[in-house]
Amino acid sequence: MKFNLSYSWLQLKSIFNYSWENELYLYLIPLPFLIILIRLVAKRKNQARVVLSFNSPLTQNKFTRFLTFLPDTILSMCIVALILALADPYKSISHSRIQQEGIDIAIGIDISSSMLSKDVLPSRLAVAKQTANAFVSARHFDKIALVAFAGSPYLASPITSDTSFLSHSLRTLSSQQITEEGTALGDALGMCINQIREENNPKKIIILISDGNNTAGNLDPMTSAELAKNFKIKVYTIAVGTLKANLDPVDESTLRMIAEQSNGRFYRATDQQTLKKIFQDIDVLEKSRKLLVKDVKHESAAIVFYQLAFFLFFLNLLLKVIGISNTLED
Repeated sequence: MKFNLSYSWLQLKSIFNYSWENELYLYLIPLPFLIILIRLVAKRKNQARVVLSFNSPLTQNKFTRFLTFLPDTILSMCIVALILALADPYKSISHSRIQQEGIDIAIGIDISSSMLSKDVLPSRLAVAKQTANAFVSARHFDKIALVAFAGSPYLASPITSDTSFLSHSLRTLSSQQITEEGTALGDALGMCINQIREENNPKKIIILISDGNNTAGNLDPMTSAELAKNFKIKVYTIAVGTLKANLDPVDESTLRMIAEQSNGRFYRATDQQTLKKIFQDIDVLEKSRKLLVKDVKHESAAIVFYQLAFFLFFLNLLLKVIGISNTLED
């Protein structure tokens, strides 16, 4: 085992900066010094004495006198180092980093036949798909689910952070994917809720894009909105279509009530530019969270004291083997 003396000295200098895993062992530090004191007292008491008379007093070599304490000092330091090692000293090293945390989003898009109306060019559905795709592509830290609906809902993509898959799912949406006619707002909202309600993320939103009132499905839209509120999911509703008279008029009433009931917001998109601004507004309102994450690592220094104890033990053993300890004691 290689003992790095300079490294150990640097470690020992900062001993008071350590925390201790087993700090009760530190109460044993006076023990080796107490044992040595008892030994010295007992040795002095039992030592035979001869009284001699000299014309001039004998002077003892100070260096030799100092060396007599060397064996016991080395042994004491060895035991102290072992006690410190058993107490398991460590330093806490902390690192801070900024971590981006996204939010969970479910997007519901109406793909019923009325969404093919061209009052918003090239069509309500095409504009909704293009704008939603741009929004999804820019949300790098979020998990997003995609629900398409007409007379019934259809899960186009389960919740995922794979923006490429989501973009593909959005581009391939068409009104032919669901045969049931109508607008099942309540069922679609319920499916959106199911996709994100079990997630651990505290921030969850739903974006519901449609052009009409609830005309199909089994679940009442207001019941779904109440469920969203209970799960602390905010619902943003967007009605797509111009304000002009049309064969497929836009019905805002249910979408407004859903947004109000769930503490969300209602928007009216009359063209592609308006819808783009709406998604930009939602993007600003629902920014990804930045979290300050602190990692704390415990760096143990016990090995340094084990090395020191090992070194001192063999130094003491070496003194005994070559007879220095016995000579000094005499």
